[in-house]
Amino acid sequence: MANDKSWYHGIGGLGPNCQVFDTSPPWVDTSLPPGHTPQVLQKIEWAFMLTGKYLIYSINLLWLIIAVFVYLAFPYDYEVATTWDQNFGRWIARRALLNVAIVYLYYGYWHVTLYGLGWSHRPFNSDRGAYRWSKLIHNVWYTTLGSLQWTGWEAMMVHCYATGRMPYLSNEKLLESPAYGIAHVVAWTIAVPLYREVQFYFAHRLIHIRALYTYVHSVHHRNTDIEPFSGLCMHPIEHMYYFTSIAPSLYFCATPFAFVWNGIHLLISPGASHSGFEDHSDSDQHHYLHHRYFECNYGTPSFLLDNIFGTFRDKLTSKSSTYQGNADGVGTATAAALDSKATLFSLPEWDHFLFSILFCVILPAIYVLALVNADSLSSLDATLISLALVVGPIVGGILLQLLKTWMKQAKRGPNSSNSSIRRKLLYPFHRDSFSGFGMHVLLGFMMGILPAYHLFQMTLAERGHGAYFAIQLLIQQRK
Repeated sequence: MANDKSWYHGIGGLGPNCQVFDTSPPWVDTSLPPGHTPQVLQKIEWAFMLTGKYLIYSINLLWLIIAVFVYLAFPYDYEVATTWDQNFGRWIARRALLNVAIVYLYYGYWHVTLYGLGWSHRPFNSDRGAYRWSKLIHNVWYTTLGSLQWTGWEAMMVHCYATGRMPYLSNEKLLESPAYGIAHVVAWTIAVPLYREVQFYFAHRLIHIRALYTYVHSVHHRNTDIEPFSGLCMHPIEHMYYFTSIAPSLYFCATPFAFVWNGIHLLISPGASHSGFEDHSDSDQHHYLHHRYFECNYGTPSFLLDNIFGTFRDKLTSKSSTYQGNADGVGTATAAALDSKATLFSLPEWDHFLFSILFCVILPAIYVLALVNADSLSSLDATLISLALVVGPIVGGILLQLLKTWMKQAKRGPNSSNSSIRRKLLYPFHRDSFSGFGMHVLLGFMMGILPAYHLFQMTLAERGHGAYFAIQLLIQQRK
C-alpha cells in the first residue's frame, strides 16, 4: 500500500477512493466466503515500520490525530495532581468523562455503521441470528469499566509526574532544543505502537493459561462472534494487565505525550479490529479467528510472532495447516453457546463471584485507602499492597482452579477419569516444553504483569523509590 503509484493511496488505512466500507483488504478473495481466504503473513518491512510510514498508511494515523488533540486540548494538570484531595478528584472525574466519551463515540461509530446502518455486507459469521441487546449491554458495561480504570492509571501517572516520583520531559524542556524535542517526540510516536505489537503477543498469551483464562480472560472470550464494543470488554483484572503496555513511560524519562499516545492507542484500537466484518478498511480476520477458535493468533498480523511460535491460524476453517498448538477444536455449536454467555442477566458461579469480590473490590479498596494515606506507609507496606493487587489474582486463580478441580473430583468419586493437573492449570500449553513454556511465562510476566506493580508501588512509595530510579542506580553502579 505504501508502494502504490499514488502516495496518498492507502493513507490512514483507507481503501481505494478513500473508502472505509465495502472494501476488503487487497489479499482477500471476495469470491470466497468471508474469512475463508488464507491469510499469508508477510515479512516485516522494517523500513516501513521504523521510518514511521506505517503510522501514515494505517488507521494509526487517525488514532494519532486523536491523541494529539487530547494532549493539546485537555492537558494534564500537574498543579492540582500533587495531592489526593477534592480538587484532584474533580479533575479525575472530568478526565473520566472525557475518556468514556472518546470510547463511546469511536466504538459507537463502528457499531452503528456496521450493525445499524449496514454499511458493510460481509460478516465473518453469516449465521449471526437476531441482534442481541443483552450482548451489547454486557460489552458496553465492561468497556466502560475499562475506560474508568484507564482514568485511574492516568491519575496515578500524573500524580507521579507532579510529585517527582517519575521524571518527565516537559514541553518547555523539549522546546529549549527544538531539534532534539522534535526527534524525541517523533521517536516515541513511532516506538509506542511497535512496542505494543510485541507486548500484546506475550501478555495476551500469558492470560490464556487456564488458571488466568478461567477467571480473567474468559470474560473477553464470551464474544466468539465479536462486535466493536467487545474489543475493550474485559474483566477488570485483564484491564489491569492490558494497560501495562505503558511500561516504557515507567522506565524512561520521556514526554508525557508518549503516555497519552499509548493510552489512546490502548483505549480505541480494539474497536474496528473487533468489528465482525471483513469488508471495511480496518477489518481483522487474524483476530476474528482468535475469538472463534480461542487458542491461536495471540498477536497481530503486522509481526510474525504467531508464525514463529506456531500459533498462527490462516483462515476460518476447523482444520488448519498452519496451527501447531495443542488446543481442542471448537465447533460451531460450541462457539454459539459460548457467545450466548455474553450477558449480564445471569448469575456468576460461586468461584467467579468470590474471585471478583476479592480482587476487584476488596484489594482495590485497600489500595485506594493506602493511596490517600501514603505519607504514613513504609516502603514495605507499599510493596506488599502493590504485590497483592497485581500478583494476587494469579495466585488466587491457581488456588481456586485447584479447589474447584478437587471438589469436582470428590463429587464424581475416586474411580472417575481425571485429566492431569498440568492440563487443568496450563492448558493449552500443557504439552509445551519446560524451556519454551518458561520463556513465554517470563516474557509475559515482565511485559504484562510487572509494569502494573511498578506503577502502583511508585505511586505509594516515597519519591525516588520507583523502578525508574532503581534502574538509574544500577546503571550508575555499573559505570
